[in-house]
Amino acid sequence: MTVATAELDVIESPSRESPIEGTLQLLFDAAPRIPLAAANRLVIWSDLHLGDGGPQDDFRHNADLVRAVLGTHYLSRGFSLVLNGDIEEMQRFPLPAIRARWSDMFSLFEEFRRQTAFYKIVGNHDEGLRGHAPGGIVDGSLLDALRFTYRGDTLFVFHGHQATIFFERFNDVSGFFLRYFANSLHIPNVPVTYESRKRYRTEHRVYSFSSTRKIVSIIGHTHRPLFESLSKIDTIRFRIEQLCRDYPAVSPRARAAIETAIAGYRRELAKLWEKDREDGQRSSLYNAQICIPCLFNSGCAIGKRGVTAIEIADGTISLVHWFDPSRGERRHGGEEGPAHRLEGTPYYRTTIKQDRLEYIFARIRLLA
Repeated sequence: MTVATAELDVIESPSRESPIEGTLQLLFDAAPRIPLAAANRLVIWSDLHLGDGGPQDDFRHNADLVRAVLGTHYLSRGFSLVLNGDIEEMQRFPLPAIRARWSDMFSLFEEFRRQTAFYKIVGNHDEGLRGHAPGGIVDGSLLDALRFTYRGDTLFVFHGHQATIFFERFNDVSGFFLRYFANSLHIPNVPVTYESRKRYRTEHRVYSFSSTRKIVSIIGHTHRPLFESLSKIDTIRFRIEQLCRDYPAVSPRARAAIETAIAGYRRELAKLWEKDREDGQRSSLYNAQICIPCLFNSGCAIGKRGVTAIEIADGTISLVHWFDPSRGERRHGGEEGPAHRLEGTPYYRTTIKQDRLEYIFARIRLLA
């Protein structure tokens, strides 16, 4: 059983600015601007949903992985940390209980603030932070959004709930239901945006806003990793197509390798199709002749087999997956190469996809 809450549909007239577009524009205009040099490094995480450590705390099963990855990998390599919303699960648990249970995580966040840089953006599940005093663990400098500027181009980072009509009208009602009914009934914390149609509407609105302004938007909220506006299903399909194009021109040995790769991709695609048929039935996520690479999503930190994040480092942007092979995760490599073990831990990192920021922005300018 999952939490399912209705989202209202609205007709957005093409002749005037939609209410959602106006909301996103206000968010964009008010966001602080931070220069980003090619040598800078930052990692963007969202949707940790820290709870009270009990059975309904979705963060529990990935806590050791997240703690090790943040402290051992990112902090030691000089990454700045961006927490992009829904960090504390305040719709289900009181803030003092969250801070008491995960005091080590908040201390780790403070280490990023002291050693590199730390930015905290609010989401719909931790919107209640605005009503609390700093408390000495994480101060009151909460953000609604950030604008990183890279060589004249913009990366707009915000949680993503602002693109839903539901949030504007019923966020408090949703929180009441989660805390007082879902917890007692042991209903898992699956957000409304897991439902495909609601998820697509949210992503489509952000995609439209970003493509018309020729910017990159990086969100969370839907828990679905996206790279260059493409889902995992889209990426695999394009990869199979490219391998088929390469096949006639390569040696017999290379053909054997391509056959093996395509067989593996087809198995993975079949699993994804079975998991979410609505994803598979759409020929294009955004019903466009050309998909503009303007929308990215860092995924979430409460996945059953691992966590995903967005990295920006040395002039590139990457979607990465951290996982524990003991849970049955068999992906030991992405398009960018094999998985690598984090020294001193049982955890692995694979780069699902990576591109240079200059190349991405060039495509946006030419295609949008």
